[in-house]
Amino acid sequence: MSLIVAAQTEAKMPGQSENQDSIHASTASVGETPCGLFMVADGVGGHKDGRIASQTAVNTISAAIEPLWQNIPATPAQAAQFLQSHLYKAIVTANEKIYAQAKEQNARMASTLTCALVYGTLAIIANIGDSRTYLYRGQKLEQITVDHSVVDWLVRQGHLAPEEAAGHPYRNVIMHALGSHETPEVDIFLRWLQPDDMLVLCCDGVWDTLTAEQMAAHLQDNTPETAVSALLAAAQDHSDDISLVIVKVMHDA
Repeated sequence: MSLIVAAQTEAKMPGQSENQDSIHASTASVGETPCGLFMVADGVGGHKDGRIASQTAVNTISAAIEPLWQNIPATPAQAAQFLQSHLYKAIVTANEKIYAQAKEQNARMASTLTCALVYGTLAIIANIGDSRTYLYRGQKLEQITVDHSVVDWLVRQGHLAPEEAAGHPYRNVIMHALGSHETPEVDIFLRWLQPDDMLVLCCDGVWDTLTAEQMAAHLQDNTPETAVSALLAAAQDHSDDISLVIVKVMHDA
């Protein structure tokens, strides 16, 4: 098997505003096993502070994870435990750095993060905030991550109907982000991938502009590169920065 990847980010007003999002997409191989680290981080704090926070997140995590590829244990269970543990530690370190910077500069500096760590058919998904990772399989788009937002919490508690969430005035207010608290609230999910699966990582500038059905339509029968271009074009009326990373699992003949 192999991984095909496409990634792109755009400012909400290209050429006129600073993009607070940061993305990362890197692949490697351990013997015949493909692996990769993929991230979308959406900076919070306005202009320079948000950009610094999101860059700190992806740079810290990639620096911690990418040297580990050759040290992964041989068995799937051990590999999953090893990678999950190191990913969590890397996210905690990123949180510590952003939190310390914000405190030192007396700045409102934080970042969301959605991250996919892929090793063969194993995908370890982590998130904090409201950037999302989806799994596209069999023409169906499944949201893997759970938004750490006020509106999503209200829906899960039964205080708000799901159909009311899209237009709610607080739909973009997040409860957790890297750097917002001394200890991060991180969710981690494990998935086993199949040939032709796609992992779709995106910020709220994408999913707040396009419905899940619209996103799925642009993923169908498309390569990651074509899908990224189509989704960004479809979200051209966005009022926020937009970022996408798409990873497709290919079965080599």
